[in-house]
Amino acid sequence: MRSQQAAGRIYTLGNEMTIDFVRGFAILLAFQMLGALLHRVGVPIPGGVLGLLAFFLAMSAGLVKLRWVEQAASLLLRHMVLLFVPLTVGLMEMGPVLWKQALPILASLTVSFLAVLFTTGLLGRWLLPEEPVLPGLKDGGTEPGQ
Repeated sequence: MRSQQAAGRIYTLGNEMTIDFVRGFAILLAFQMLGALLHRVGVPIPGGVLGLLAFFLAMSAGLVKLRWVEQAASLLLRHMVLLFVPLTVGLMEMGPVLWKQALPILASLTVSFLAVLFTTGLLGRWLLPEEPVLPGLKDGGTEPGQ
């Protein structure tokens, strides 16, 4: 009798985990579709970005709980590499076109990389203190309690 109860609990736990996954995936998909709808209506931001922003705002406001989407999000993140396969295959097919445009592509990548690098450095210099503050050190000493 005990083994049947244990088996029943495992079966129930499996169903609950499946329901949690489906619920989480449905919530994520709903926000993706909301973003696509907002973009189609005329918001000049890509639908995926709008959906992610709406999802962030809903989680920040407490409308969506992390435990509702955690299982589905973990699965998607774990297998994210597979989601890039179609993009990579598409780029391989576009090889001749990309090769003709290699110089402008490299120039824009270099300029954008340098812009991000300098912006990050300047913001870091502006926001961070000049002297590092280490926890537990008093008056800039090298040992705690000095």
